[in-house]
Amino acid sequence: MQTVLSLTTSGTMQSKNSSDSSPDTTMIVGTVRGRARPRKGHTKSRNGCINCKRRRVKCPETLPECENCRRLGMKCEYSTRRIMMDAPSRPLQSTPTQFTMDDLRLYQHFIFHAYPPMPLNGEPVWKEVAAMSHNFDFLVHAMLGLAASHLSLSGDTDYTAQALSHRVHAITLLNQALSKPCKSKVEADARIATVMTLIFQSSYMFEGMVEFIIMIRGCRAVSDAILPRLENSLFEGFTAESHNKHVLSLNPVDVVGEIADILGEGLVAVRRLRPICQSVIEVKYLGILERILEIAKSSPVQAFTEAALAYAMFGELEQNEFKHFTNRRNYAAQIIIVHFFIIEYIVATVAMASIMGSFPFRRAIISAWALKVAENVPSNYNIYMSWPLEFAKSDRLRLKSG
Repeated sequence: MQTVLSLTTSGTMQSKNSSDSSPDTTMIVGTVRGRARPRKGHTKSRNGCINCKRRRVKCPETLPECENCRRLGMKCEYSTRRIMMDAPSRPLQSTPTQFTMDDLRLYQHFIFHAYPPMPLNGEPVWKEVAAMSHNFDFLVHAMLGLAASHLSLSGDTDYTAQALSHRVHAITLLNQALSKPCKSKVEADARIATVMTLIFQSSYMFEGMVEFIIMIRGCRAVSDAILPRLENSLFEGFTAESHNKHVLSLNPVDVVGEIADILGEGLVAVRRLRPICQSVIEVKYLGILERILEIAKSSPVQAFTEAALAYAMFGELEQNEFKHFTNRRNYAAQIIIVHFFIIEYIVATVAMASIMGSFPFRRAIISAWALKVAENVPSNYNIYMSWPLEFAKSDRLRLKSG
């Protein structure tokens, strides 16, 4: 009997047997059963990066950059025609979904403009994802949903209905897939890519703060279930350590500069939250925010890398702790969380200044989350929302990219 984890839309994580039923609104994270890998003879690779082909050396074919290029400090690029050797030859579903001309436009928009900006320097990864997507309807729907949300924010046409429809289809189909073991490496990568795409769609939703957190937890659960048993995954290098390394490689000017005042105000605001913390988790999370702000006084870049600790907590909490922490009526936690997203954005304006254009809606969405939290909390909590509301309503750090 297969043991699975289910991530519900309420934010709970629970173990259950595969014979148990689960609603379509539940994301199920199944265990992955390994299979024997036949030994391959040494053959010439046609999938190596451009640099290795030019140098006529064997390419390790690791993503987002091969080990050869990483060692030599070269920019690693793969041909967009790289062949997916172990892709299934038929769709996952026996009756493939029919897509419209609008869907084709969304698909094109995803490939050129709307693919997730993570992992950093991950364009080759998402080109691979696009190449495999026609075999997995759950992945296609996730891609189209993200593209629709992106277009709704960046253009004059409202694609909200399409975004929601594709999102529901993606989650429903992914639930069905995750209740069964993976059949191939490509399918495993498709599952991870789908959850990551759903995460970024959540980050484009004006009321999606809690759903964004739930999806982050789900991505960790899926990755933890798949990656340890999977060789040469597209996402095997997508770790906190790898992310921080890429941030440092951006060579940011690590000075406090114009964010000094707002960081100081943020530290005062965060310390003001201490009396409303009701649980050990809230106290611990608040401590992470204080640490980020203290480090940011001297190094915004280092402070940004510390934000990984706050994200890690979403995946480390026990089921009941996570459910309580993300409950929309846990006003203290809601206020603490929105403070975190604002702080992360502020230090990112320094740490990722050169690529902030890859996150064009982040400031607007975080501001919307702050306004929504302020709207939901009782009046006696208003004082604790003063700093987030000032951020949301002011023009400070309102960059062209955010």
